[in-house]
Amino acid sequence: MEELRRILLHEIIGVYGPKYGQGIGTVIIPAFLGDFKTVLEKSNSADEVSEEYMTEDKKVHLILSGRRVMGAKGMNLEVTGCNFNDREIFYNNDLERVLL
Repeated sequence: MEELRRILLHEIIGVYGPKYGQGIGTVIIPAFLGDFKTVLEKSNSADEVSEEYMTEDKKVHLILSGRRVMGAKGMNLEVTGCNFNDREIFYNNDLERVLL
C-alpha cells in the first residue's frame, strides 16, 4: 500500500507543485484510501468495484478499482486499478499485490 501512496503523492505533486501538493497529498490520500477501504469492506461479493473521487477544485480526479479476495487469514482487500486524471496509473500486474 505504501507504493500506492507514493505513486498518488507523486501525481498530486505534479498537479499542485511540490509545496502545496505535499500538503494536499497528506490529507486527501488517506481520506480517499480510507473511504475506498470502506467501500470494499461493504461489497457483498468478490466482483471488482470502482469508486470515483475528486478534489473540490476538480484538479484531481481519481478512480480506484478493487475487490475482496480470500487470503490465508480471511478476506483481503485488493486494489486492482488506479486511474488518475484520465490516465491509468497502474493495473494489478504492475505492482505487487496492493492490499488495503
